[in-house]
Amino acid sequence: MTDSGQTVAAHYDALLAERYTWMMGGAAACQSNARALLDATGVTANERDIALDLGAGGGYHARALAERGFEVIAVDSSAAMLKELSESCAGFGVTPLQADLLDERAYSRYSPFAVILCVGDTLSHLATHQDVDRLIAQCANLLTTGGKLVLQFREPPADMSPQNSVFTTRSERDRIMECVLHFWPDRVWVTDVVHEWVGGTWRSMRSTYPKLRLTVDEIVESARVAGLGVQLNEPHARQRLLVLNRL
Repeated sequence: MTDSGQTVAAHYDALLAERYTWMMGGAAACQSNARALLDATGVTANERDIALDLGAGGGYHARALAERGFEVIAVDSSAAMLKELSESCAGFGVTPLQADLLDERAYSRYSPFAVILCVGDTLSHLATHQDVDRLIAQCANLLTTGGKLVLQFREPPADMSPQNSVFTTRSERDRIMECVLHFWPDRVWVTDVVHEWVGGTWRSMRSTYPKLRLTVDEIVESARVAGLGVQLNEPHARQRLLVLNRL
């Protein structure tokens, strides 16, 4: 794993994993958003279809896939996120698997997959653009003929002024989360700052990690090289949604 990869993993372990679902609006909102994303893709399951969810997090997309009839292999590198996934997906056909997303050997034995999901900020958490190309190529090789790779990612934001690059992510009476962005040509450094009211006093913590700046053109070109065609390319929930199919 690269230094950037270690930084992302350390950030989740130290700060984000136990607060991620809260940051995103809570479990009910996350589940509703996951269902809406799958509705936008038009993905449906046939009997015995297997789906792979890469960067499965708290399991909301995995559960939504299982509700639609897929058997789901849910991969994430965070033990804390997979614990939440196991709880949210209990009773559904979801198999959690702790592994690095680029470790194809960890999940290839379950292939071929009818659908592979890699959504949220997962792609931008990879260390390099070459790693993004590699993951797309791996996914293409693991899909059935006609299978679909669903990608969602944030397109590069315009560089913000220092004043505007500090904002509140979410706030409640006993918890406030803020974000500070630092822009580099190929990535954005994200510092999450959390203030929590604990034992009659405010406790603060902060952690920084990088996100790649990805463009739809580079992702589409990477997909073309991997033998994938573009079935859907549109904005969704303030991110870019791509549905790619194996030709």
